[in-house]
Amino acid sequence: MTKGQENRRSFRVSESVYIKYEVIDDETAENGLEHYKLKLGISDGAQAKLVDIEARLSEAMYLLSAEHGKIGRCMTLLNDKLNIMIDQLPSLRETKASLAKSLPQTCDVSADGMIFSSKSPLKVGDKLYIQFLLSTDNRYVETFCHVVRLDDPPDTSGQDLPYGVAVEFLNLPPAQREVLIQHMFSRESETLRMRRLEMDAM
Repeated sequence: MTKGQENRRSFRVSESVYIKYEVIDDETAENGLEHYKLKLGISDGAQAKLVDIEARLSEAMYLLSAEHGKIGRCMTLLNDKLNIMIDQLPSLRETKASLAKSLPQTCDVSADGMIFSSKSPLKVGDKLYIQFLLSTDNRYVETFCHVVRLDDPPDTSGQDLPYGVAVEFLNLPPAQREVLIQHMFSRESETLRMRRLEMDAM
């Protein structure tokens, strides 16, 4: 991996996130995410394929926009329209709705992991099944992860979340990781643009 690729993967943004997780054992982690979802009775082959296609399509549109701006914008609008339809799938809608019932928290998100705040303590080495929804663009991610260190809680909104937990994603598909990278660079670009506008207005 080149230094540029490492920088892209380690790049982090502070993000408002709906999140829930549960601790799993080593055997569950080794068996994989789809096996775990089958066990819970929540596996949806069509949903998994759509998530993968969405990730690959987002990557292609990102590259297309860089080379052909107008075509890229048209493709983005078409994809947004399709996403509205996909979000009506009962299982995906139910999952997102259950996440959105909780209060969002501020997390530090990267392509390889995240730091979130927790009500209860976790231990380094714990493995988790984690689901999160980025509130800025409604992007949903579910994966296994493991706790790599305990940290200061990034959420300071006054919620009862006294423990900071840093996790690394396990076996996150490359296409989904690329979409997270694109999302973070987009967020950072928007932040820089707003700062420039504020400076110009002063």
